[in-house]
Amino acid sequence: MNKKWLRVWIWMMMFAIVIPAQTIHAVNVKGSTYQSVSLFVNGKFQITQQYTQFVNNNKLYIPIKIMDRIPGITIQYGSPLTITGNKGSITVNDSNSFAYAGVTYVMYKSLLAITDLDGKYASSAQVLFLWSDDEGKRASSEILTNISQLPANFGYFVGEKIYPFYYPGAYWITDIRYASSSLYITIQNKSGDTYEFNSPVSDLDFLLDSELTSFNQNWHGKYVWFDNRAYNGSGLNHLEKLTFIAVQVNDQNDAFVTLQKSNGKQVGIKLNRQYDIGTMLSDILWSKNPRTLYNWSNSVWTAISKNKLLNNMTREQVILSWGEPSDKNTYQSSSLTYEQWIYSGAYLYFWNGRLNSAQSR
Repeated sequence: MNKKWLRVWIWMMMFAIVIPAQTIHAVNVKGSTYQSVSLFVNGKFQITQQYTQFVNNNKLYIPIKIMDRIPGITIQYGSPLTITGNKGSITVNDSNSFAYAGVTYVMYKSLLAITDLDGKYASSAQVLFLWSDDEGKRASSEILTNISQLPANFGYFVGEKIYPFYYPGAYWITDIRYASSSLYITIQNKSGDTYEFNSPVSDLDFLLDSELTSFNQNWHGKYVWFDNRAYNGSGLNHLEKLTFIAVQVNDQNDAFVTLQKSNGKQVGIKLNRQYDIGTMLSDILWSKNPRTLYNWSNSVWTAISKNKLLNNMTREQVILSWGEPSDKNTYQSSSLTYEQWIYSGAYLYFWNGRLNSAQSR
């Protein structure tokens, strides 16, 4: 297996259970399960600190703290806490609400009963759309139609916080259209600035904040092994054992990983821009000690750790030490496979898959 793809596979296996498809703020209260849901009101995405919650996969609850964004609702704070709409009022109690971490959530259906609001929950995107008039319904329906036409699982991007590669700062996805194998993505930041850009489905042009959060939550303090073949000048040795601290983005949305050496010194390394953070990290990090993956001699491992070569090395050992060549030439006879591997500073020659000699360019 190609060494880069082996590293990618290892990272994917290690992160398979932690890379979410959407923003998740799940909690577990009294045995219940809670899933965060993004909120649109009259077709406009609401950037909020508190999220609507989908409880036990059957009931939606909206936080009191964001109800001032919903037309037709008035809150009377006091004891009891009362919510009033144009069709009546409800008293907030145990039958129609729950509280968690200082936030009170009220049942969505209870709000519908006291107002002229209508809405739809888009399960494929885990987004709740509310509207108070015909124009709000039209705007909501347009986004819902776009979601219904997306390829499988891409609906979960709606409402996601992202870091676009070509617009600095954090944005939220407010709409996605799909056409000609590309996603046409509308984004908005906290200041209300809105942009639309298109991104191929196979090579998305942004990072997901939820993926950054998951990597940091699950890998902070764990060991990784640095691969210096794709990153020179880092001051780190090849396959050096390090502690993963965090992966973050700067103001220009460049991603950096912070690693800690055994002496406590921290090193920050800029990552090549790619949509998938696991792939970015696999360019320079192993999530498992390579020495445990291959039963090679100590002399081979010592040479590899110094980016050096030994006569009679296998192709795999050479690649792990120097990386893939820029070009190859292969000659075949009845008893011999002769290969020339071309690097920027040398030619390497293999006989039947073993390094036979090297020549400077």
